[in-house]
Amino acid sequence: MLTRLIEKKRLTAFLFVIFLMLFSAANAKKEFPMLGQALKEWREGSGNFGKLAEEADSVIEENVLGKRTLTDFYGYIQLLLDKEEESDFEVVKDTEGKLHYTYFADGTGDTSKLADRVAVLAGELKEEGCELLYVMPPDKFLVGHTQFSRGLPYHMANETADEFLDRLEKEGVRVLDLRDDLAESGLEMSEVFYNTDHHWRIETAFWAASKFCDWMGETYGEKMDPDGYYKDPEHYNFVTYKDVYLGSMGRKTGRFYAEVDDFTLIFPKFNTNYRYENLTSDWEFTGRFEEALVASSVLWESWNAYETDLYSAYLYGNPGFSHIGNMDNPDGIRICMIKDSFAMPFASFVSLRCGSVDLIDPRAFEGDYAETLAEGEYDYVVLMYSPQNLTDAFFPFGME
Repeated sequence: MLTRLIEKKRLTAFLFVIFLMLFSAANAKKEFPMLGQALKEWREGSGNFGKLAEEADSVIEENVLGKRTLTDFYGYIQLLLDKEEESDFEVVKDTEGKLHYTYFADGTGDTSKLADRVAVLAGELKEEGCELLYVMPPDKFLVGHTQFSRGLPYHMANETADEFLDRLEKEGVRVLDLRDDLAESGLEMSEVFYNTDHHWRIETAFWAASKFCDWMGETYGEKMDPDGYYKDPEHYNFVTYKDVYLGSMGRKTGRFYAEVDDFTLIFPKFNTNYRYENLTSDWEFTGRFEEALVASSVLWESWNAYETDLYSAYLYGNPGFSHIGNMDNPDGIRICMIKDSFAMPFASFVSLRCGSVDLIDPRAFEGDYAETLAEGEYDYVVLMYSPQNLTDAFFPFGME
């Protein structure tokens, strides 16, 4: 009996080794051409061995044979085990089943230098007759609503954001904190964010754009939507694609670990006329809102949840510098938004009430901020970063 058990284990080990050899050979055949291309680019480029190693590691990791199936299988096993975290807390699940990026934090982050940079930039713009203001989107951890099981990490991003906004207000910078009015927005709190992504839903961005324009009227006297026409949902098409959206966290955990999201595309029923320009890559689109500002090709690929980021359909992702021109309202106010990806749908809806909205993403913008903002002759510069992005990388300006 013991001999037979040992033979079974030997056979299992032998078959497993054979599987690994065949799997490795298949991956090598698939990835060698890509690694060869990476080597060629390295030779023609900097010649930095560290960069070559990073590129090779990325090629191998992203092109593993059957990677998506393996990811789905792994996530399904985690679901069966009723685990609330994956990959050593890289992604955690709250009590509603929504996924979060988080980490263990000992306290709030130090944002004093960031606030100082904003204050310096605000002073420079004031001399040019331009007002700077800050718009704070909500974090996915909604205070008073979101709950984690005991032992899961909390990043204290909301508390860090509170301290940051307090510093800005002491420096005389006007602040719109969208977290304050979220509970009275009429939105269902469990539907403010996607299950599998860190971004707010398009419906939430639509509400936030209307809130911002109302606040601009109350604070600066700007009549961006005096009769409430642009915030009335009856004037828009809401097209919902069922069970098609797998966000950034969902693509890490697979399709079964958390519920795949619906995705709602919102665009005006009324006539619009736009020009949208990527000023970094020199291309443009013109036409109606949904023709110029929405990447319809992304929606056509919605069947492929792993390869399609539906959220980036608005404004074609995050160019370093782009321009939205509302051709039906050429005399409207001119805004420049220095932002992260939360602003993509938000800026699209705000642009309906403006003459133009320019967008700068610090992660890809390589120009001079002072020069660019001066040349734009903007009425307002809006900073808009979500609480988790209050880091040096998003504040490369205002340094003395």
